[in-house]
Formats: sequence, structure tokens, C-alpha cells
Amino acid sequence: MTVPVVPLSPRPPFAPKEPVVRVDEQGRSRTDDYFWLEDRGSQQVQDWLEAENRYTAEGMAETEALQKTLYQEMKARMKEDDESLPYQWRGYEYFSRTIKGEDYAVHYRRKLSSENVEVLFDGNLQADGQDYFDLGVLSVSPDNNLLGWAEDFAGDESWTLCFRDIETNRLLPDTLKGCSANIVWASDSRSFWYIRLDKNFRPWQLCHHMLGQDVSTDQILFEEPDERFFLSVYPDRTESFLLVESASTDTTECYIGSLDSADVPLQLIRPRQTGLEYYPDSDGQTLFIRTNDTGINYRLVTADPQSPAEWHELLAHREQTTLGDFEIFPGKLVLFERETGLVQVRLFDLASRTTITLDFPDEAWSVGGCDNAEFEAGFLRLEYESLNRPPSVYDVSLVTGELTLRRQQEVLGGFDPERYQTRRLMIPSHDGIEVPVSLVGLKESFDQPAAMLLYGYGAYGASEDPYFAKARLNLLDRGMIFGIAHVRGGADLGEAWYRDGRRLSKKNSFEDFVACSRYLIEQGYTSSDRLVISGGSAGGLLMGAVLNQAPELFAGAVLDVPFVDVLNSMLNPDLPLTVTEYDEWGDPAEDEVYNYIASYSPIDNIRSVDYPPQLVLGGFEDRRVQYWEPAKWVATMRDRKTDSSPIYLKTHMGAGHFGASGRYEAMKEAAFEQAFILTVAGLGHSG
Repeated sequence: MTVPVVPLSPRPPFAPKEPVVRVDEQGRSRTDDYFWLEDRGSQQVQDWLEAENRYTAEGMAETEALQKTLYQEMKARMKEDDESLPYQWRGYEYFSRTIKGEDYAVHYRRKLSSENVEVLFDGNLQADGQDYFDLGVLSVSPDNNLLGWAEDFAGDESWTLCFRDIETNRLLPDTLKGCSANIVWASDSRSFWYIRLDKNFRPWQLCHHMLGQDVSTDQILFEEPDERFFLSVYPDRTESFLLVESASTDTTECYIGSLDSADVPLQLIRPRQTGLEYYPDSDGQTLFIRTNDTGINYRLVTADPQSPAEWHELLAHREQTTLGDFEIFPGKLVLFERETGLVQVRLFDLASRTTITLDFPDEAWSVGGCDNAEFEAGFLRLEYESLNRPPSVYDVSLVTGELTLRRQQEVLGGFDPERYQTRRLMIPSHDGIEVPVSLVGLKESFDQPAAMLLYGYGAYGASEDPYFAKARLNLLDRGMIFGIAHVRGGADLGEAWYRDGRRLSKKNSFEDFVACSRYLIEQGYTSSDRLVISGGSAGGLLMGAVLNQAPELFAGAVLDVPFVDVLNSMLNPDLPLTVTEYDEWGDPAEDEVYNYIASYSPIDNIRSVDYPPQLVLGGFEDRRVQYWEPAKWVATMRDRKTDSSPIYLKTHMGAGHFGASGRYEAMKEAAFEQAFILTVAGLGHSG
């Protein structure tokens, strides 16, 4: 079965045909054929997007039966009525449940001395009648009487903060709009700190609100004028101090304050210095700070909260090990360190300075702390998973390092992890650097060239650790191999791996992905007519760049909210993320950076050659990657490419960067994508 081709003119008849010449502040000009698509309020633009959605629906109509099958398979593996593992905090036990037929979780608590269960928040009631709903944070006041939460009904990540009396269920009149999803309660439980967003959706003002008072009277405690920096606020580990962080991509500046009063001035820990990053936390007595001041892989220092600028080394910087994060317990630190591309978890005793390294059963894995709310819990809670093992929650003895399995995500339908094989390859890139690739598939799929989905991201120092996905079993059980190319730009092999794939080294990300693709074809894992690629956001940029570089290698591609109009976006400081993104991509006001970005910006480098079929996804309310980037990519691609392969654009008109919010709608979207992937890989008949 091949992807059906529905004729569609490159421009619907209502589309303006006059290109616009854009001139930047340096006087450099470039032609933009589809600048008109950037008018969010235009009916003509909405008509265009709706026409594209109809075209995509028509083109994919032959896969509708397959989509339904894939959706039902996902649903059959999911335990629709489920309950999370409870965790304890301030004398209560907290947990959530999902209910069959309902999209959103219901959150509960139970007093430790009682059997009575209280409903804290029902996402289904809150989302009733809404096309989109997202819950940003749930926060209970220190006296356990009030609940605050952040909600978003558009998908644009501009949150509204709301509050309710838990016992009476009375909604408080305090409603704060245009905020980030932060609520930090004061110790009096009558006031809290929060962050306001600016016109570009940047968290920039730290404010303090007293319940019952008008928002217009709120104290503005701190403003961040530099558009490269985003504000955040959080309590320390023991809820002894208020911590405020202003961060760009590669620089931080932090303050320490009091949770007792907003009138106590914030104290600067260390002034910002370009390239200096530091991240503080506290056990109530001592500040522990992870910092890169002596090396890119970070060290750990301590400080007295009364003199926070005086740092004392606790753990030195190491060349082969990156300190990624840490968590504090009484007398113990839990260190999350990255070595040879994998996260190692180590228990560090502060008194004896001895370390225990935890053992995990797989060749490659993903692991992190979860629900460690209680400082004095006496154990560490971890969530662990691998490509063929579902997420498992372990409680770890802080004394011995012994792991106790508390819960494993249930996969219904007879799932057996032993049916699947995982492999970890090291593949040489264009410059000889070896790039890790993680693979999973049925054991028999590795016996001959198989259809393959290869995923990549490679930006912002985000590590794509091997993770489990129930929905992915749809592909694996049909004979596909799934792979992750851990390209430079992520931090999979440490901070140096990240730095070697950003700014004026960004092309290494693309070269790595192409090299991995060629190797997998040459070594017989797959073939060019069965290799499908996928990436989203900055990973969508990766997809666009490699499609331009080597379109002949791929049978198809999925570009999810792709950042493909890089040059135009980075030249527009009025967009929400542009200025802070200079640290990641470079500032194109500089000619060298401009020319470098222009040489890879996907839209600007589409060629008059054959391209494989593509499914391109966007969100109309997306403020991270504006909806017009995928729209302009599709229109420009159709203008320039020389083949008749379909390019499908699907814009979610009621959502943002992360797509549908409900779990059932999300599965339907996943089934749609999978139907496309299977079809272009030659497996569409296997529904």
C-alpha cells in the first residue's frame, strides 16, 4: 500500500501570490513567499489552514481503518482504570486515578490517620466543555487547607492561577491571569509568590499576592529586563527558603529569600556572568550548589545561606562525568551523573564521604527521581525504564542502596519484554566522532533489513535517554525497529556533546543523523525505502535539515511542530523565544551567524529535487514554534520539489506546542501518525 496522492495546487485560489521582501536591521534582504501566513488574526490564513487539514484528511482517508485498529490496540494495552503509587507529604498521602472513558486524572489525598479520601482536583470536571485543557501545577498550602492550581484552556502556556478552600470546596475570588505555572506558598498559607508573563509570554516579573486582595495591589519584587532570561521561583528542599532563578540558555543568576515574608529583601547569591551557571538548593542549614564555574561538567559546592557567595567545594569537577542533578536528604545526597551516555545514580554520605552506585539490569536505560516530596522520608523514590521495559517505581534504601520494586506500569494484552531485543550502537559521524544509537524491535526484526522509525532531537542539552512507550508497540509488533539517534546538541554524552552541536557547530547534529541513517542502511538494519524519520520542535528542524541534505535516504518523515523557518524567526525579536534563543543558535545580527544559519535553515534550503512523503504537524496556539513555520515549510516544499509525493499539513486549531490534551485524543493523534509511518514504510497492509 502506498500513500494516496490527492491533487492540490501549490496555492489555494484565495492565497496572495505576491512575495514580500524582508529587510533586517542590518539592511540584509531576503524574499519570503509566504509572509502573509504570519497574520494569526486573518480569516484568509485560517481558511488556508482548514483547507490543508481537509486535504490531509482526504489524503489519509484510505488509512482510516488502520487508524482505528491502531487506536484500539493502544487502548487495549492501557489500564483505563488505574491508580498511581501514593506518596506522603505533610501528614497526608497523595495519589491520582484515571477512570475508564475519562481523559484526565482525578487527584486525591488521604490523611495518614484516616480512611477518608478527599477529591482534590478532577481534571474532567475542569475540562468539561473545553476543546483543550492542561493542568500546570497543583499546590496545597502549608496548613493543608487551600489548593492552588494553574490551568490553560488554549495551549499557549499562558496560565491562570486559581484557588479553592479544600474543606468547603469554595472557590476563592483570587484569579490571576497571564502567569507561569508557579505557586510558592508563604509559610502563613495566606499569600504566595508567582511569576507574571510579558507580552511575549516570557516569565519576567516576580510578584507576591495576598489572598483576598486585588491583584492590582500585588508587590512586584523583581523584574528581569533582559529578554534572554526567564524567571522561576521555588522553595528549597525543606521549605526553609525562597529561591529565585533567572536563567538564559547558558547563564544563571539566583537569589535567596524568606518564605515568612515578602518584605525580606532577596539576597543575590552570585552576580550573573556570561557562561556561569549555578543551581542552588538547601537542607535548611546549608546551601548546596551545582555549578560549572571550574568546568563544563559541573561540580558541587556548599555555602552558608547568610553568606551565599562564599563557596566551598564538596565534589570536584570531573572530565568524564557530568553532574546532571542532585537531591538532598538528611545526611545524604543523591547524585544523578552522566557517564558514557547513561545516567548513574549514586548515594553520597555527607559524613563519611562514601558513595554507593546503584545497579540497573539493562544495557541502556532512563532513570530519575519521582515524588520525593518528604525530606525525611528515609528512602529515595526512582522511576526506571528502558526501551523494552515499562516504567517501574523503586524505593531505594539510602543506607544500603537496595532497590524495592513498588510498582510497574501495567501493559495489558500479553506484553512480554523478552520478545523484544535492544541494541546500543556507536556509529562514526563525518568527523570520526562516534554517535550512540539505541534500537529496539522484535528479535526476529534484526534478522533482515526491516522497516525502521529513527527519531532525533539534538538541541538545548536535552538528553534522549532510552524510554518505553506503550503506543510504540503498535510499530514494533508489525516488524518495525525503533531507534533514537543521540546526536550532538543533546547532552547524551555530557556537556561537551551539547556544545558541539549548537551555535556555529549546529551542523554536527545534522551530519550525525545522516551518518547514523547511512550506517543503518549499509549494515542491513533497514533500507532507504523503509526508513522513516521523526522529530519535533528543534527535532523538526533536524528533520528538515537532513531531508534537504539527503532526501534519498528516507521513505518518509514526520515533522512535529518543526522549527524550520529558523532565519526569519531568529531575526524577529518580537517572537516569544527569539532573544533567549540567541544563546542556543547564535544572534544573526552578526554576519557570521547569519550566514551560518542561512546555510542550514530548512525553509531556505529546500531544493528542486525529489523528497519523500511528509506529515507535518502544527498547533495554532503554539507560542514556541509559531504555526506558520510548518505551514510555510509545506507550501514552499510543494513549490520547489520535483516529485509527486504528498506533503500533508495538519494544524491543531485548538491546541499549542504539545498537541491534544486528553489521553484519548492524544492516542487518536498518535494513531494518525502511526498510520502514516506504517504506510510509507510499506507496512500499511498490516492493520
